[in-house]
Amino acid sequence: MLRITSNFRLLNSLPEYLQNYQPVRWRRKPLWMPTAKSKLFRVPIRPQIPEEEDNELKRLTNNYRTAMKSIRRFLTYRYSVSLQATADTEQLKKAFEEDFSRCKAINDEWNAELERLRNERIARQLEEDVKFAENRKQEWLKREKELLAQAEEIVRKEKEIVATFITPETLDEAIEKALNNPVDYNFAIDLEGNKIEGRETTPGEKVQVKQ
Repeated sequence: MLRITSNFRLLNSLPEYLQNYQPVRWRRKPLWMPTAKSKLFRVPIRPQIPEEEDNELKRLTNNYRTAMKSIRRFLTYRYSVSLQATADTEQLKKAFEEDFSRCKAINDEWNAELERLRNERIARQLEEDVKFAENRKQEWLKREKELLAQAEEIVRKEKEIVATFITPETLDEAIEKALNNPVDYNFAIDLEGNKIEGRETTPGEKVQVKQ
């Protein structure tokens, strides 16, 4: 009991970030732990494998060992330092050069084929880009032509309106014309759409209807 109390006191004396701990539980018993007492004298039952399955497993195992032994011997014979030292260096060099030349020829053939395909792709892409640029140019010229026509139409209308502007030279004439021709902007429209003019006209009076 005193040991437990001293342990709690020790934990309370630790910093706060060290007091928040969580014990780790093993999912299985560690390897350094001894055998449990309940399993100390237990004799595991040996699995009974059928004879046919056992023979098949032995055959597969023998085939695997034979294949791995052959691979190891082949690699040992080919890359062994002692065997390479006794081999003819000129012959090895010649074989290496022949293998390099063959690989280089295959690589050059692949590069030539890829270059041909790349050139065809670039030419096709360039042709498509030129057609796209031509279409864009034609659309731009068409749009500019339409804008120019609209601008000319606006200028023409403005020129026609300019002729009716009142200038200092025609100011007296415009005043005299306005006094001689008064305009009454007071009018009414009946249900039939007829325009009835007159400032002093009342609904009961007979007025001249203008279509």
